[in-house]
Amino acid sequence: PGNQTIYADDYIEWTNSQAQAVSSIAFESSSNDIAPAETTEYDMKENQSAPLPRQYNVSPLEEEGEDQHILELQEILPGLPLSRIEKVSEEFERALGYPSILRLTLAVREVMPEAFSPQCLTRVNLANAKHVMAEAEKEGLVDAHLLNGMLRVHTNSGRIEPALRFYDTEYKKHGMTPTTHSDRLLLEMLVNKRRIGRAFKLKQDVERDGRSLDLLSYGTLVEHFGKHKQLGSALLLIKECISVHGSPPGERSLKNIRLVCRQNNLIEKVGLDKMVGEDPLEWMRRGEELKRVRNKRAKSSALQYGMNRMLDI
Repeated sequence: PGNQTIYADDYIEWTNSQAQAVSSIAFESSSNDIAPAETTEYDMKENQSAPLPRQYNVSPLEEEGEDQHILELQEILPGLPLSRIEKVSEEFERALGYPSILRLTLAVREVMPEAFSPQCLTRVNLANAKHVMAEAEKEGLVDAHLLNGMLRVHTNSGRIEPALRFYDTEYKKHGMTPTTHSDRLLLEMLVNKRRIGRAFKLKQDVERDGRSLDLLSYGTLVEHFGKHKQLGSALLLIKECISVHGSPPGERSLKNIRLVCRQNNLIEKVGLDKMVGEDPLEWMRRGEELKRVRNKRAKSSALQYGMNRMLDI
């Protein structure tokens, strides 16, 4: 049978029997005074037409049960499960031309499990980004935007050391300098991870290289100190930001600073309005306060009117 296993000893015995059959036919032909050349040519053709066992007609990949098309799809679609790759291969086999995009969508679509960890999604995202980065390096398409995108993947994963390593090595490797966007991505990650000392170390390194943090980076630091009610550090950073960029950080970063100053009656003492301008939401707070007073008066007057009517009765 075609699927029967033939070992090395059986193969040697089979080849020996074929050789003996050829030699016996040649001997009989020579004894019957038949031209040796004609007999040998006929017998060799007959011998060549004898099929080899299936185990010795297939390539090592087919012998191990691997399909070359499957291997090619695994290189093109890294990370895709083997079950999905087999479905994609089946879609190509069932059509003479290109398969339907709708059927391919169903083949590659994965059903999200009921429970999964954020770490698993982070690992998958990081693996996909590394594959894209490797392909871009092969094609010579690496630029500052791609490096910043890869750095964002590292910073979003929350892994400090790989992000710092990428920031320190990859830009130099491709002959580029980190941009202010690169600095902000790394600074935001360090602040979110409460590594304030390392964030200021990064700030010093950036300034030593002749660059400066942008407004959003200063806003991140100011917002952090505002949340922790560290008014002095926040005010120093606001003054530095104004001296570097000519304007304070955004109002979102100043919200907590205004709140701390308003609660402690420090707005005039620290000169916050002169430094960053008046609070743009002050009119809304005053309007809401006047609205509450007016509603309270209206309710009291309505109640008094009802009491007067009762007395008239």
